[in-house]
Amino acid sequence: MKNFLMMSVLTGLLVSYSAAQNINVVSTVVVSDGTERNFTAPQFSPDGTKILFSEAGYKGLWLYDVAGKTISQINDLQGAGYEPVFSPDGQKVYFRTDNFVNYKRYSSLAVQTISDKQVDYLAKDVRRLSTPALIGKQTVIYRQDKNLNAVNTGTKEKMLAKSVAETYGFTEDQKIVLVSNGVRKEMTPVGEGNYIWLSLSPDKTKILFTLIGSGTFVSDLTGNLLVKLGKANAPQWSPDGKWIVYMVDEDDGHTITAADIWAVTSDGVTKVQLTNTADDIEMYPNWAPAMDRIVCGTDNGRIILININIEN
Repeated sequence: MKNFLMMSVLTGLLVSYSAAQNINVVSTVVVSDGTERNFTAPQFSPDGTKILFSEAGYKGLWLYDVAGKTISQINDLQGAGYEPVFSPDGQKVYFRTDNFVNYKRYSSLAVQTISDKQVDYLAKDVRRLSTPALIGKQTVIYRQDKNLNAVNTGTKEKMLAKSVAETYGFTEDQKIVLVSNGVRKEMTPVGEGNYIWLSLSPDKTKILFTLIGSGTFVSDLTGNLLVKLGKANAPQWSPDGKWIVYMVDEDDGHTITAADIWAVTSDGVTKVQLTNTADDIEMYPNWAPAMDRIVCGTDNGRIILININIEN
């Protein structure tokens, strides 16, 4: 009886805590209406003053100035819009650009200074190059084949990947890979399959990932499952780690036929629908650093800002 009463008290506290958490949509703003170009894959700069996005097919990069409400193109390189990352100060963008020769893809890892649009290359015309990832405050990690490479964003010096102290993760050969102090660990927390959309929580204690056909999950760093979120595609942690934003989409086997943006508390208890429109298919959300806005794209090339208020 004592254990039952204690469980009842804890359950009551959890429900009370979760009920106090909510996200209210204040307004939505159309950044680009898709009439001139079909844009996709938006993301905020580290200070939230700009939004980076690409054209359909991930060709080129554009910047939207939030205060000035202007859009400018910074490059037209093929593949540049697929998973680019800002430098910590927001002054540069790291990205992979692709070139096809005799049906084979050769990739280069580029860094572009936003102010003068100058492009430099960290790797040039190589095979099997990953997109870059920002680790900690000044390290960019990328893979060529299975070799890990690291670059200091401040000094531009290449580093040994094993010298990077921060824990980071990626997917490779349909598995989750975690690396800490150069020690590599592979895992398949939900069994064999294709693992995608992996990210570590802001405090580096949890893993968010999707197993195709099985849903999205949160685990600890050893792969022990903590939360099953169900269908939650393209998930992203909020900057404070308390929420996860994602899309719920439907398809006909070829194309996405419907999608809306949702958010859920990281314990999986409270879910909030942020979009519910008949005309737009909203996809691939991204948090603003201040957590007061979420940006997403649509199937018809629109970029939309969702202004929100979080009640914790």
